[in-house]
Amino acid sequence: MKQLVVFSRHPSHDALRQACLKLPVATSIRFGSSSRGKSKYKINLNPPEAIAISANKLLMKRAFDQAGIKTASWCTLQNAQALPDLKFPIVAKHIYGSRGTGNYKLGKKDFEAWVKDKDLTKYIFEHYYSYNREYRLHVTKKGCFYTCRKMLKQDTPKEQRWFRNNSNSVWIMEENPLFNKPQSWQAIEQDCIKALTTIGLDVAAFDVKVSSENDNEYILLESNSAASFGDVTLQKYIEQIPKMVEEALKG
Repeated sequence: MKQLVVFSRHPSHDALRQACLKLPVATSIRFGSSSRGKSKYKINLNPPEAIAISANKLLMKRAFDQAGIKTASWCTLQNAQALPDLKFPIVAKHIYGSRGTGNYKLGKKDFEAWVKDKDLTKYIFEHYYSYNREYRLHVTKKGCFYTCRKMLKQDTPKEQRWFRNNSNSVWIMEENPLFNKPQSWQAIEQDCIKALTTIGLDVAAFDVKVSSENDNEYILLESNSAASFGDVTLQKYIEQIPKMVEEALKG
C-alpha cells in the first residue's frame, strides 16, 4: 500500500498528511499548489494546470461561462472610461485574491474614489447580488459529498454583511434545520460538477449564493481548490479520496 502525498501550504491540511492514508498506488493530491515538475505518482489528483485556473479569478470566470453555469455577470476593465457599462453596486475582485482579501463592494461614488490608485487589469468586476443564503459544496465529478451553510454572526457590522468568511460567519451543517436546503439543490450541484470538470479539477469546494425569496435564483461565486479543513471536513476527505483513486484507476 502507498501513502498519499499532499501538496499544500495550508496548515489545516497537515492533518490529512498525518492521517497516513494508504492507497493501492502512489497518489498525490494538490490543494492550491500549482508547482510543476515530473510526477512520480501514478494518480495525480487536482493537476497543477487546473489549480492555476481555479486560483485566477479571470480564468475561473471564463471557465464558468464555458460550462454554461449560473454565475454573477462580470466584466474586465482596462480603464475607468468603461464605467458607464457597469450597473452598480459592483464587486471588484483582485484576480489573485483569496479568502476574502482583495474584494470590494462599490457604489458609483465609491468606485470613483477607489479606482484612482488601482491597476484595473488586476481585477474583475461583478454585478452585486443581494442573495443572503450562502453555501459551500465540496464536490467531485460524482457529486457533492459534504456541504455547510455560512450564516452571519449576529454581531457582524453592517459594512461587513455583504460577504461571508471565517471572521464573520458560523458554519451550519446539513443536518441542522437552519441549513434550509434550497429546492434547486440538484441544479446547484450539477452546476458545481460542470464547473469542476471544465476547470479540470478532481475535487474542490464551491461557494454558492441563493436568494431567500426564490430558491431557483442562485449564483456560483467561486471555486476553491484549497478549502480549509475542520475535523468533519478532514474525515469526509479521508473517506472520499480512496473512492477518487478507485475511479481514476478505472480510467
